[in-house]
Amino acid sequence: MQRFSTWARWIATALLVAIGTITTDVAVDFIKKQPQTDDAIHAILKFLLYLAQQPWLHTVGWIFLGLVAGLWLDLVLKKLDGSRAHERKIVGAEMARYGNYLGQFGSMPDRAKIKSYFHSAREFGIWAPDTVNINRAEKLITEYLMNVGTMLRDGHFKEAKQAAKESKAAFSASKR
Repeated sequence: MQRFSTWARWIATALLVAIGTITTDVAVDFIKKQPQTDDAIHAILKFLLYLAQQPWLHTVGWIFLGLVAGLWLDLVLKKLDGSRAHERKIVGAEMARYGNYLGQFGSMPDRAKIKSYFHSAREFGIWAPDTVNINRAEKLITEYLMNVGTMLRDGHFKEAKQAAKESKAAFSASKR
């Protein structure tokens, strides 16, 4: 599943290219051929030409271009500095530590903390249960946190995704 920022980048880039190149050139060409068009199309094209000649439209276009460039630059910089991989390792270490704690002491699990770990896993594109009865599936949660957390901590992202998918069946069975 792709992140929202990825979708925003692609949509904004496509819109920028489409609006910038097609609209202005086509509108100017059609307006120049105005005797060949009917009144409704002529009125619309005149409005588009009027709009394209407004100075604020160019400012808005440059601002939009800057936002799109910023989104792309953010993606490139995150890949270059490895901050996302570092975040996964930190969250993985916390998950493994808490899973180990639950496994050793068997205390009452903290619902908010577990939901937070599941949410973090989903943000990284790793399967995590949406709703789970924590009292009934305590052992499954402990195993999930320890396995997936350990793999993330060690930098094995693909293996963590696979282990999470494999635990999906066990969580589904515990809901029944």
